[in-house]
Amino acid sequence: MMRMRTFNLFVAGLTVASFMLVTPVVLAQSVAEAKASVEEKPDDSPRHYDLGLAYYKNSQYAEAITSFQAAIKLKANYKEAYYELGLAQQKTGKNSAAIKSFQKAIELDKKYAEAHAALGSAYRSYSQYSVASRSYQAALKLKPEQAAWHLRLGIIYQTMEDYENAIAAFEAYLKYTPDESSKRANQIRTLIPQLKNAIR
Repeated sequence: MMRMRTFNLFVAGLTVASFMLVTPVVLAQSVAEAKASVEEKPDDSPRHYDLGLAYYKNSQYAEAITSFQAAIKLKANYKEAYYELGLAQQKTGKNSAAIKSFQKAIELDKKYAEAHAALGSAYRSYSQYSVASRSYQAALKLKPEQAAWHLRLGIIYQTMEDYENAIAAFEAYLKYTPDESSKRANQIRTLIPQLKNAIR
């Protein structure tokens, strides 16, 4: 019982930091500059998209959502806009809408690894761990070098008490993490033997 509690405390300690949403790659453009660009050519979907990114960077998530939706209205197959829309929706607590946005991005591009990972994060917010794990697995098939996704998948498996798969995911995290001496990497190294002992 004490061992299980220790594992659960470890998961809780990593959860907030490890499942933080991915921040979009934002061009060096202010909101004012992006708005001026949209006003200059309002029928150009990438300009609305760029405005959404600028709003997101400025933590104006409701405005970002409006801009990404405007971009999609002008270009229905704008997968990146659906993805960023989902991130902004998550920031405002609209996880159900975010799931639909990520699913649409994946529908437009089955190999959109970031969208698969973001979908996993959204499902996890509803404690749908099995579905979340499958989303991360899909993302990692496309980009196996993403250490953070291995870490998040490991935490999901650990929460599910699937320690064998948790160990495999954590070991993959250690393989790919760019900072082998980080506090988190050291925590994982300490945790893995405990998980192995738990399944003996």
